[in-house]
Amino acid sequence: MNLSSKTVIVHAHVVTPATTDLLPISDMPLLDLPDQAIIIEDGQVQAVVPSSEAPVGNEWNVYDVRHSIVAPGFVEPHTHSVFAGDRSMEFHSRIQGEAYADQQKKGGINATVEATRAASDDELSMHLQYWLNVFLCQGTTSIEVKSGYGLCHEQEMRLLRVIHRAKQKYDAVATYLGAHAIPRGVRREDYIEEMITETMPAIKENNLASFVDVFISSVGYTVPEADAIFGKAFELGFQLKAHLWEMEHDDSRVLLEKYPFACIDHLEFAQEEDIQMAISKNTVPVLLPLTAWHLGYNIRDTYNLIKQVDGYYAISTDFNPGTSFAPSTWQAITVGHIAYGLPVHELFLAATVYAARALNRTDIGTITPRSRADIIVLGIPSLSWLGYLHGINPVEMVFVNGNNVIDRRNVE
Repeated sequence: MNLSSKTVIVHAHVVTPATTDLLPISDMPLLDLPDQAIIIEDGQVQAVVPSSEAPVGNEWNVYDVRHSIVAPGFVEPHTHSVFAGDRSMEFHSRIQGEAYADQQKKGGINATVEATRAASDDELSMHLQYWLNVFLCQGTTSIEVKSGYGLCHEQEMRLLRVIHRAKQKYDAVATYLGAHAIPRGVRREDYIEEMITETMPAIKENNLASFVDVFISSVGYTVPEADAIFGKAFELGFQLKAHLWEMEHDDSRVLLEKYPFACIDHLEFAQEEDIQMAISKNTVPVLLPLTAWHLGYNIRDTYNLIKQVDGYYAISTDFNPGTSFAPSTWQAITVGHIAYGLPVHELFLAATVYAARALNRTDIGTITPRSRADIIVLGIPSLSWLGYLHGINPVEMVFVNGNNVIDRRNVE
């Protein structure tokens, strides 16, 4: 292959959302275009035309994908991918009936905090890049990564620097989740003050995160505490997202009225008025089927509320060592479909264009002119195989910014 910035993918069966507009999911147009050529220059899609109209010449890198399904790379809007250690014993105890809330009191998130604090920067960086590569090999080309396993100023800054280092190789979006749990041995009001007066200003000054997130729940932070954190984050110019209604319902809707959230995530105990408020504010609800499945919740109820208000949603793995040790968008799609009955064409939209909008991004999530050329080639005959085929990775090729970074077709 030459080093030209011009690439064309020919004989592609292109399946893509047609727009990045935040339309109701029932109205989102899905293009299904056989035998197309995707014309890419300088990492950006310039046009999608019939293969018979593909440009020719030595200046073009040409990839013939032989009529395979070609889709935009998946976008992952919610992960906790930078951590050390594991919580396998906690997982198995939960399978035997131990409550997640009880586990949080004796270990849970703070158990991962202890292991993460004990790990070196190089160890954390190695672990993070390993998991990001697992995602990439399965077609996830953009991924959000939260801090939150440091739970003090120095450690949270360290985790964000580790994420920043990974951005040299991956399209990783950093989120500050200092408000993930209450750290042990510290007064909660002192820790909240530290986040507001010291950590968030330092993060902003060093450009280490795009978003600020808060875990609002009976085992996390109260609505007034979250209000104080979001108020400072908004003042500093951070984008906002929130863990909401994962374990119970509360009055977090007042926060939606007050602040412009890009997305709100979990939502297992949301009510119709909550979802209606989110949609009216152009906030993307993010469903986490793997976490709900692990904890025995039913996201179908939340999905039904979204459909009742003619809304939209994204999906995520919520990859983390406690409640969703599963770095696979494919598995999230499979569980969303099999366990909760969500339609596969919606899950595809939820993992691409709506997941992009959950990160306030309009440059990814589609294969349309002026989008980033993040593209996956799939070894399946149609989207109807989503959820139907599971247990293997169907991604055969991955392009990031127009560069072919993974090609399993050349592996014997």
